[in-house]
Amino acid sequence: MRTRPPLQTDGSFYARAAAAQAAGRYDEAVQLLWQASQQGDVNCMSLLGAQLISGRGVRPDLQAGTQFILEAAQRGGAYACALASVLVAVGRDWPRALDYLQRSAELGHEPARAQLKLLAGFKGEVGSQASAWSQLRRRIDVKAWGAPPPGRALSEDPSIEAVPGFLPAGVCDWLMERARERLAPAMVLDRNMRQIRSRTRSNSSAAFELVYMDLVMMLVWERAAASWGVGFGAMEAPQVLHYGVGQQFAPHDDFLYPEVPDQAADIAARGQRARTLLIYLNDGFGGGETDFCTLGVRFKGDKGDALTFTNVLADGSPDRRMRHAGLPPTSGEKWLFSQWIRDPGANGNAPRN
Repeated sequence: MRTRPPLQTDGSFYARAAAAQAAGRYDEAVQLLWQASQQGDVNCMSLLGAQLISGRGVRPDLQAGTQFILEAAQRGGAYACALASVLVAVGRDWPRALDYLQRSAELGHEPARAQLKLLAGFKGEVGSQASAWSQLRRRIDVKAWGAPPPGRALSEDPSIEAVPGFLPAGVCDWLMERARERLAPAMVLDRNMRQIRSRTRSNSSAAFELVYMDLVMMLVWERAAASWGVGFGAMEAPQVLHYGVGQQFAPHDDFLYPEVPDQAADIAARGQRARTLLIYLNDGFGGGETDFCTLGVRFKGDKGDALTFTNVLADGSPDRRMRHAGLPPTSGEKWLFSQWIRDPGANGNAPRN
């Protein structure tokens, strides 16, 4: 990968911008980052790019944010290279994504190094040779991620399927650790598409917007997309869910309600939440099944197993039979990876039963 020489200011812009951002003064932070980015400061360029992509405190601008990240990566920004690997993976340019991840590892970025070791299935110490990270990168089999294991039907109509061994144990551990420091009380959507706390849900969750994802998560996306035959554009931001003893998610629907105006507008813009994928990231807990209340179907997977189900009928309207609950663990703790998949064609507006 061709690189440009790193240019940096004395760091004061970055420190001031980080302090302004931490205090919620986003406009001030953006102005400082912009000034330093124009001077070629790699750290400021990386932070500004990530902020523009996430839309935190600024109007989201994916194109401009991506340009800043790629420029910072070309100038030798280790974090920027790691994020660039995610951004190019969105377009399924896996060779280039792995090139960026390798470069990030070569620049000393520990998360990139850990990802390469995990994806290559390497548990030892990496040598000091310049070729060490390149050797690991070549061991990663992206094609295998696009070939999910077969499932077995728990229900034919409506469609509910269990998929044993959907993820390797090491990837499950990675996802739990990524989520641990980001956990917060889990929310539900109200009628106005706002995230709110609810007595119906007592567990915790960690959502991963694009700038918080990594290449491991992108390959989990690759397997999920292959399971349903969809593109990454159908994916909502994934979540990792955590349930302690007694914590639960009472019976609920995953689909959006087309009879509710704000939810109907979201369906029209992005498609219905037509499918759900849940991956069990651990085992060894009591209780904690996923319970389809009206169907008499309960499922509890082993570590790495997945549960997939469809939330809509053939005409795209909500399938009211798919109400389900996350039952509370009676011992231990439960971790899940949760992925909603949109379908622009599933926008039927059949009347509520």
